[in-house]
Amino acid sequence: MQIVYVKTKKEIKQFKKFRKDLYNNDPYYVSTIEFTCDMLLKKETLFAKSCDILPIMVKDHDKILAECILVYNPKDDFIQIAFFEALENVTNAVNCLKAEALKFCKAKNLNRIIVGLNGHLSYGVGLSIDIKEPNTFDSTYTKLYYLDYFKDGNIYDLAAFSSNIKDVIPSLKVKDSNITIRPINLKHFKEEMEIFRDICNETIGKTFLYSKTDKYHFEELMFSMTFFLKNENILFAEDKGKVVGFIFWHPDYNEILRKGKQNSLPAIAVRYIFNKHKIKKVKLNAIGVKENYQGNVTLMLLKETSKYIEKYQTIETNFVWENNKKSMLINKRLLKNVERRFKVVEYIYDRD
Repeated sequence: MQIVYVKTKKEIKQFKKFRKDLYNNDPYYVSTIEFTCDMLLKKETLFAKSCDILPIMVKDHDKILAECILVYNPKDDFIQIAFFEALENVTNAVNCLKAEALKFCKAKNLNRIIVGLNGHLSYGVGLSIDIKEPNTFDSTYTKLYYLDYFKDGNIYDLAAFSSNIKDVIPSLKVKDSNITIRPINLKHFKEEMEIFRDICNETIGKTFLYSKTDKYHFEELMFSMTFFLKNENILFAEDKGKVVGFIFWHPDYNEILRKGKQNSLPAIAVRYIFNKHKIKKVKLNAIGVKENYQGNVTLMLLKETSKYIEKYQTIETNFVWENNKKSMLINKRLLKNVERRFKVVEYIYDRD
């Protein structure tokens, strides 16, 4: 076996082909996560350019056994084993990846490695377990045996909740308030994405493993979504013109895409144009409210969202950390059903 540092266009092509072949015809896999993988591999965004990124493969002769992208964000006190992929029963190859990750970690004078974070929490997080349906848009899906390779680390649990929309709406009781709710204005996308970034940093910026973002992070991340986005997909809660909370939701675009196949952006756009009426699920991607406003403002944002999602059948959240007691409590109360589960693994080493 040998470690290959992925540098050339040919090696990047091999790296991507391994991922493609691994998930080919997998009925639970929808390939929209590949766009964020490309952002890191090709350093296409300011965020990616700010990170130290080292894609590596483990090969047995010409056969790839395992691969990942090692990522160091200077704002973090850990490095990531991101976009990990491997064949089954290749423990020795995975151990080689772990050894390279530890070398990378020590070179940064750090002692902490995270497995399951793909660059940033807004890029997707989690090794999959207990999967019953294909991954939703902006959610990860990995092979279920991956966790076996990392059971020697500290394991953190995440869950995604779901419910029938008709069962959720009646429970959204709000009190009278001076808070106003407004949709974003996509005609001013750049400016609105900066407002969105700021409120994310102030609210979900306190979430476990979240790194506060710099200018243009969400503008670059969501630019390719502008074809699909509507103003009401992001709602801001304002107190006398000051943003104090937000909600980001959208139809589950993955529902109408091919499973176990690659989907290009033009292909996704065409399928959306002709099949968007077939989408039955809504994705509650993120919600964040400043601490002094939590409670009623959270319900107000959900209540306003309910006006736009009544035509759909189900709603599913993005991941929720089980160590986030407040988020777990509101999801259990409003949505109740755990739709899917994920794990994130942490390794902490003694400093030499």
